[in-house]
Amino acid sequence: MSQIDDIIKQYNSGNLNLALRKLEELVSKNPTKEAYELMAKILLEMGKDDEALEYFEKAGNKVEKARILLSRGMYSDALDELKDVNSTEAKIIKATIYLRKEDYKKVIEELNEINDELSSNPLYYKIKGIAEYYLGNYYDALRDLTRGIELYPLDSELYYYRALVKISLNEDKEAESDINTAINLNPYYAEAYFSKGLLKEKKGKYEEAIAYYSKSIEINPEYVEAYVRRAKSYMKSGMEKEAFEDIKVVKELKEKKENIARIDIDKENDG
Repeated sequence: MSQIDDIIKQYNSGNLNLALRKLEELVSKNPTKEAYELMAKILLEMGKDDEALEYFEKAGNKVEKARILLSRGMYSDALDELKDVNSTEAKIIKATIYLRKEDYKKVIEELNEINDELSSNPLYYKIKGIAEYYLGNYYDALRDLTRGIELYPLDSELYYYRALVKISLNEDKEAESDINTAINLNPYYAEAYFSKGLLKEKKGKYEEAIAYYSKSIEINPEYVEAYVRRAKSYMKSGMEKEAFEDIKVVKELKEKKENIARIDIDKENDG
């Protein structure tokens, strides 16, 4: 067994520290691309992202560098890293970045170039379906999200976004079923509880709506829209005191957000 094979064996067995020590010794004597790649993977699993970035750079692996930058929210840097890379993985990462930047047309442009290669990849259908939803292409979104669910039925986001699509198509009963599934898969899904609250409010079931809005606020205490909708449900239930308390919280949260934005702008100007 070669030295690199022994290190890979240790890595696959979960002996990361031992694998790292052996690899550091190997790299000092024979710094190959394979060794750099493995070093980066081990460091990444150990939570040492900065060092992993350094070794992916040495290995010339732009895709993995971009993946780390994406996880940090450094979207411009990640896109710059991939500007000359046209692999399927690179396009998926670029599409994910455009989705987070809310540039939905760019998402579709990236994915349309690789659809034949990803007929069994749920992430492709998830990203595409979400983008189609925000573009108002509801039937395309419904098809893509359903295909994603068929391929990976344990992703709560797939059910949540399909529920939003169904709400847009006035299929509230079917939407509620998808929301229930999303909550079962992820009991801490604040947006799912919020959407269920909307459906209950729409039916005039204000007490139930308040309960779901309250659950979403419990999970995310800074969920402004949940306070807004709960205040409206309180008003419709004759609970004016509670409604005004929520309105007060909304004002405080909005002021906090504005102050943070102002600080960020000042930092940019100082830079």
